[in-house]
Amino acid sequence: MLSDASKRIRPRRRTDLEAFPVADELVLVPPATDQVFALNASGAAIWQLCDGRRSLLDILAALVSRFDGDDLDILADLSAALFELQTFGLIETAAPALPAQGDPTAVVLGAPRARPAVHFVFGVEDRTYFHWQLAILFESLRGQLPPGWSVAVVVCNGHAPVSPELTAIAAAYDVLLLSGESLGDLHDIDFADGGERYVPLNRIEALAVIGEHIPPNDVVCLMDTDTFLFGDLQEDLFPTDNAMAKNWIISEERFFQFATENQHGVSLPKLLEALGCAQEFKPGGVSVFLTGETLHNRKVIKDCFRFAQVLYLLAKISDVPPKGVWVSEMACFALALVPNDVPMELLDVQQFAVQEPGVATVPEGTFFHYYNDFNDGGGGPFPGSSWHKQLFHHRDLLREDLSGYRAAAQSPLEQRFFELAHDAQRRLHGTHDPA
Repeated sequence: MLSDASKRIRPRRRTDLEAFPVADELVLVPPATDQVFALNASGAAIWQLCDGRRSLLDILAALVSRFDGDDLDILADLSAALFELQTFGLIETAAPALPAQGDPTAVVLGAPRARPAVHFVFGVEDRTYFHWQLAILFESLRGQLPPGWSVAVVVCNGHAPVSPELTAIAAAYDVLLLSGESLGDLHDIDFADGGERYVPLNRIEALAVIGEHIPPNDVVCLMDTDTFLFGDLQEDLFPTDNAMAKNWIISEERFFQFATENQHGVSLPKLLEALGCAQEFKPGGVSVFLTGETLHNRKVIKDCFRFAQVLYLLAKISDVPPKGVWVSEMACFALALVPNDVPMELLDVQQFAVQEPGVATVPEGTFFHYYNDFNDGGGGPFPGSSWHKQLFHHRDLLREDLSGYRAAAQSPLEQRFFELAHDAQRRLHGTHDPA
């Protein structure tokens, strides 16, 4: 379940660390620093197995023989531990053997870089609808990430075991799986009615979880799952500090008014002004870029959650239609930065913006957002296409015969989407359609 590139990687623990067993932990002390790192029993075992000779498959086999538990759970724990050990500089990744011709996936982790690393993060429920979307997105990123960049999925399932399907996807694409709370289940957000789950809160939970694993200078990119990278990734387009893509819904004079006939909504600048905030509000959202330093400020995360609740309840009070209420968390990230005096850049970059419905072409390196759908009050995401994502709300697109969709694809975007779906289908299930 590990990719060929992963099988060639041989992590090596740093040899200049002093190691002291203390109770049930192993304490590591780097030279010339005040930092110390405490590893629990499993973390210490993984660190000690990183000898520069063992492959990831060898390390996994050693852990399976040493610890009780499901093999998939041990694989997920190994992935998370290696991510943290790498992040905090406690291991190095030995250069793998030269990749086979045409293999785009082999990279040397930890290579020097001039720009901060970007870590893509997604907060999802563990269900089919997100499985196929993530697989298509990861297929588009395969072989595209610069050294040190990574992808993480926060599974918001109340820390329950992750499904074999999602675990297999993470293993196939070398993606880190982390678990988080299911905020939609924990919080009865609409206390006026009761019983309504608001799952976009998972995006906030993803930031809360990934913030514990990211160095201060790296950047987290929070995106929706119903996207794919069109063309080659453009590294220079990514911000190196806090930033958000300009969003027309958040830019409207009244937030929510796009979904209402009577132009009801909330003035976000006036909301901040009423709270005593004099800083300028910058209307960005959906594609969110935050540094590790910002995510380490737990009040910022809590304020994201608070603003999402406030906007949700104001939408209910204003009797906003469901398609409007659903965007309540969209503005919470930009809103949360203002009272915490966190500077933010507003990006006017087409590659990160939510595209207008029905576009047929986009610039190279675009994260195309196929949001437009019947649940959003529109048609399908591709011009003239009979395909739309709600057809597969409870079905796995990658278990379907894609040949008809591929043959009928008209725009370059739709053609690329079904090429990626076909490749992901073949990688995960060993099947392919005849097109």
